Amino acid sequence: MEQNTRLAYLLDRLATHTATEEELHELTSLVDQDASGISMDAVESWLEEHRQQPMPAFDQQHWMQVADQILQSDKLSVDPVVKPVHRVHFLHRWGWAAAAVLLFGAGAWFFNHNQQPKPAPVVAKMDVEPGKNGAILTLADGSQMELDSAGNGIITRQNGTAVAMKDNGLQYTPGDRGTGEMEYNTITTSKGRQFQVMLPDGSKVWLNAASVLRFPVAFEGKEREVELSGEAYFEVAKNAEQPFKLKVPGKVDIEVLGTAFNVKAYTNEKNSYTTLVTGSVRISHTNKTGNGIVLKPGDQLQAGDAGMEVTRNANVEKAIAWKNGLFNFEGVGLREMMRQLERWYNLEVVYEGNVPEVLFFGEMSRKLKLSDVLTGLERSDVHFRLEEGRRLVVMP
Repeated sequence: MEQNTRLAYLLDRLATHTATEEELHELTSLVDQDASGISMDAVESWLEEHRQQPMPAFDQQHWMQVADQILQSDKLSVDPVVKPVHRVHFLHRWGWAAAAVLLFGAGAWFFNHNQQPKPAPVVAKMDVEPGKNGAILTLADGSQMELDSAGNGIITRQNGTAVAMKDNGLQYTPGDRGTGEMEYNTITTSKGRQFQVMLPDGSKVWLNAASVLRFPVAFEGKEREVELSGEAYFEVAKNAEQPFKLKVPGKVDIEVLGTAFNVKAYTNEKNSYTTLVTGSVRISHTNKTGNGIVLKPGDQLQAGDAGMEVTRNANVEKAIAWKNGLFNFEGVGLREMMRQLERWYNLEVVYEGNVPEVLFFGEMSRKLKLSDVLTGLERSDVHFRLEEGRRLVVMP
């Protein structure tokens, strides 16, 4: 109790920029000595209690210097023989900044004293900007339109439906239907791109990087059917008389009435994941008979060759973090993390040597440059080299 009281005092001194050199060293020592995590729990409780206070000005160079000392203190101890999987608690949910710097709502880990700058990360001279909004629209006749820099306004009409750019997204507004067969459009986000579209029925879809959405320019008949490859978040407009159906070729079929959910179904990943936020959905394995599985809010369904499995009370925030501008690496292994970075930063990731398995915990902004992200990750036993052609080499 006395130690926690002292910790609260030191944190308050830190947040008000009145800590002395000795007090700063004492604070780091307190965190460093507590391998069990008790002190970090106390730190987090204090930060949660004070998180509404104004955040101090951000100085990237200064934060980069602070990161090493704090992150090294916060790293969990590991036994390489008994526990070969390295666990890296490199960032907390309360905030983010350049690299793996901890920026909190109550203020910040802010050192007033001068430190010698650390050597520049290996990616400093050749950096990669984060992904951004953008997509390719393929029309019914096969022609394509690049949407990265398209301004607001109607860009085309498809069989009576007006297609317009609005607030960095695409909006479909049905009009008088033309003649002929039903026409389909496809929106494709490449690596390093994300995009939003409002479908003809008013449903909203957020597409993550490296994803493809195919849909009719107007919903007719008894069903509203679309196809997805990759990852997307859906907010489906209610229409009980015209159920909404999402097909993920070769993986699952999802039927909904009015609901919000996330689907992650990349072709280079073994399993697909459907996470329900609100409403209700019924999921069936593609090309398999049966009544399917009905999900409730908070459920996550994993589908693969072995079948389907439901996790109750899943981490919904983790599943939709990308939509909210964050990477969520809670319990994420190195290779899964690299696949996320590969898609968002448009990289080619290769592994060199015996790269250890590492588990990461925490959140990072998707607005960071690649060098800032890798600086945080290098606190683990993994290192990186960025080569020409956006080739990222992962090394032990």
